[in-house]
Amino acid sequence: MATAFRILGEIEALVDGQPLDVGHARQRCVLACLLVDVNRPVPAHELIERIWADAPPYKARNALAAYISRLRHLLGAAGAARIVRGPNGYALDTDPRSVDLCEFRDLVSRARCAANADTATGLFDEALGLWRATPLATLATPWADEVRRSLETDRMRALLDRNDAALAAGRHAELLGDLAMMLRSQPLDERVAGQLMLAQFRSGRQADALDTYRTMRGRLVDELGVDPSPALQSVYHQILDGDPARPAPSPHPHAGIPKRATRLIGRQQDIAHVSAALAEGPVVTLTGVGGVGKTRLAFETADRALADRAGGAWVCEFSPLGDGAAVGQAVAHALAVQRSRGQEFDDAVLDYLRPLGLLLVLDNCEHVLADAARLVERIARECPHVTVLATSREPLGVEGERVLPVQPLSEDHAAELFTERARASRPDFDPEREPVGAVAEICRRLDGVPLAIELAAARMRAMSSLDVARRLDRLRLLSGGSRGAHPRQQSVTATIDWSYRLLSPAEQQLFARLSVFAGGFDLEAVREVCVDEATGEDDVLDLVTGLVDKSMVTVRSGAGATRYSVLHTLRSYGRQRLEEDGSAEDVAARHARHYVELIERAAAGMRGPDEAAWVERITPRAGTTYAAPDFDNLRSAYEFAMARHDMDLVLRLVTSLPDVHLRIGYHSIDWVERAVTTADPDHPLYPAAVGTIARAAWVLGEFSHACELAGLAGGRAPRAGASYIAHPSDVVADAALYEGDARSALTYYRRLLANPHDVADPLRLALIVDRITFCHRRLGTSEDDLIRLVEDAVGAADDTANPSARSLARCSLGRAVAEADPDRAMRVLREAAELATSVENNWLIGMARMEMAVIRATRGDLADAARSFVDVLDHWERGGPGIIAQQWDTLGHVVALLRRSGDAGSAAALRRVMTTRGRQALLQSAEMDEITDAGRVELSDAEVVDFARTALRQYSGSD
Repeated sequence: MATAFRILGEIEALVDGQPLDVGHARQRCVLACLLVDVNRPVPAHELIERIWADAPPYKARNALAAYISRLRHLLGAAGAARIVRGPNGYALDTDPRSVDLCEFRDLVSRARCAANADTATGLFDEALGLWRATPLATLATPWADEVRRSLETDRMRALLDRNDAALAAGRHAELLGDLAMMLRSQPLDERVAGQLMLAQFRSGRQADALDTYRTMRGRLVDELGVDPSPALQSVYHQILDGDPARPAPSPHPHAGIPKRATRLIGRQQDIAHVSAALAEGPVVTLTGVGGVGKTRLAFETADRALADRAGGAWVCEFSPLGDGAAVGQAVAHALAVQRSRGQEFDDAVLDYLRPLGLLLVLDNCEHVLADAARLVERIARECPHVTVLATSREPLGVEGERVLPVQPLSEDHAAELFTERARASRPDFDPEREPVGAVAEICRRLDGVPLAIELAAARMRAMSSLDVARRLDRLRLLSGGSRGAHPRQQSVTATIDWSYRLLSPAEQQLFARLSVFAGGFDLEAVREVCVDEATGEDDVLDLVTGLVDKSMVTVRSGAGATRYSVLHTLRSYGRQRLEEDGSAEDVAARHARHYVELIERAAAGMRGPDEAAWVERITPRAGTTYAAPDFDNLRSAYEFAMARHDMDLVLRLVTSLPDVHLRIGYHSIDWVERAVTTADPDHPLYPAAVGTIARAAWVLGEFSHACELAGLAGGRAPRAGASYIAHPSDVVADAALYEGDARSALTYYRRLLANPHDVADPLRLALIVDRITFCHRRLGTSEDDLIRLVEDAVGAADDTANPSARSLARCSLGRAVAEADPDRAMRVLREAAELATSVENNWLIGMARMEMAVIRATRGDLADAARSFVDVLDHWERGGPGIIAQQWDTLGHVVALLRRSGDAGSAAALRRVMTTRGRQALLQSAEMDEITDAGRVELSDAEVVDFARTALRQYSGSD
């Protein structure tokens, strides 16, 4: 007999296609509860809560038993399924493929892993076809309402993924009507807007696609006070650049929320309470003892809040920080926020957050409490659309804070957690075959604290539950030394101590040494930092695997690599053990040496064909907690070396960072500044360090200061292998170029072409050629061999297979041929932008887009040019590392465009501002002729950009 259960519509049970009468509404609700968690036990108390919510009848358990009995008889008689009862509750035992919800999830999962777009589209269609109506139709309980909302979210995500697959399969025409209808029903959904834009563009309706973007942008600004997300802007750029062939990523709300492979148990009501608190106040703090589950609860709540936050949810973890001084810097890194020279990180974060609507999760605040509270208080006061969700062992103590203590699990949920984790360690674990009450006793003695329960459950591989319970009797002796601690914290500490004592000596030593890692780590790092040279690779893997099996280490896999981490509570314990055995200093030194060597390899790797892989590993990116898994370890290595005054180690580290700065701006430039003020000027790496801080001043538009800093090198050039952007003399030449002396800059860079040391590096050659073409445009000149010179640089760059070198050389080629062959220039500049995007080189992305905007303006495509310049200005403002210098260069071209457009007033006003700010050298010669002295204009950099953006929009058609 064929059995089928349906909940994606009316609740139905069918045998051979014939429906069974499953009874009235409450009995159908019992069946639905078991189907949603098919083959998993649902505790009786949870079933009662799902069915009757806050108003259960007298003797609710008896009523529930009656419903279960009727269903068991009905389903058993029909041969449809079995309802079984175990210590953790009732479960419907059946083939999950017979439940339409399970079939839907399986088809969606297969579609997302499909090898081609047509197959994926077909699987998505099959999955979506299972939906007959509103899920759990006719059930009206709070639980059913919550399940419906969750399932509708799953359906919408599948539908949007289906749209992506259909677009990739070239089925854009058939999507137009459905997408337009979806956007009307969800007018603020940026992902739907992005899909409609692509479908319109690929159907030959570029104007409609651009109009869809302008309309969406207007809605977001008017209703939410935010700009379109970077993902939607990326779709807009693709359309603006006329590139319909390459599918652009669909915009999702950004979130750096780590995913866990295990399900969250017993926290559904807590999630609802936290969500409600987030809707009511600017700051919510989850408090509780270590190991109670604050972080997991915060992440799960944030994940569910994504749909309600236009700006997404962003995570910053404070556990890697050594002290509170780095709080602002850590949040800036998490959000990819730029700061001006001399600006405090806290101020930069606040400037960035003020106009946005997002959820900011700050995890593990307790050890940086004062500094975290100071920043959160300012966010709550100055950023009206930002909500902070913090986790801490104690409240932050800020105005408007809602404190929600996270309680241990109930007895039933604690037993459910223990059973599930025990089965992960020992698949044949059956609580019914264990001594009566043993599992409940374990959970009671561990006070229902999840971390302690998971550690104990990990022991079930080698012990019975009775053995574990007996050993827990001794824990009271172990916690006697922590009289000032919370009783439950004593239980956690004692459980960790017990778990530690059960490790082999080799595992104990490794666990303690793993506490040196400030962030995640891989096996290579473990071998280099934590074990003796005689220990083989397989032995290291066995030791780490043993710690994973015992829940002392967590596995985090992603981007094709397996990485590990240690929970904050466990790491704190391990650090104490490391201090006690006297090896902390030696392990920290090995850690610092390893990560300095790693960043040196990364710096070399970023100049080769594997640039993308090294960027993925080293460069921190906004909101993605584990996207730059080694950056926290680099910070720790730097602080260790500075504290020991090991300046050789410090300089090796900071002179390997310039390629990182191109992606994230100069967040960590204070590392270099401290190094330069402390190091011996005769050190061979000193000129490269000086060149790095001088370049930082240059990109911030502080040209005089940049030259002063460059002078610290005493005319010495960095040694071979230094970053191509860390040469002090280059900074002096670039300052001259931007201050009006293009001829001396041209002479300098022409001279470098004769130096074999400089032209041997294809990236450095590409930079030199880029500056030569830039100088010629400033001077309005050319030279006979310029095109050949640039094409040779392109060839040399292509030979390296390095995306940044290839992009930079193509920027030069596009600039060099723009006047004679603008179509060729646009083609190579699009290639430059794509190559730069593939390795997240924000400087080159902005440069390529700016050059394309200049060509559009020169050809008379005023509306497209205006839109392009607005886009470029937005790019620099979002944090391109040339946030000031490149911004002013762009504004010089904007003046020329405004003049061509007939807006003499705006052009003249912007000319006057640039003149009074000392930026007149960036104006074209025609604009220089018209400058008049109209008095000093006092505007900030941001106000100048806003003025230009407003003037451009009247020609771009933007709202």
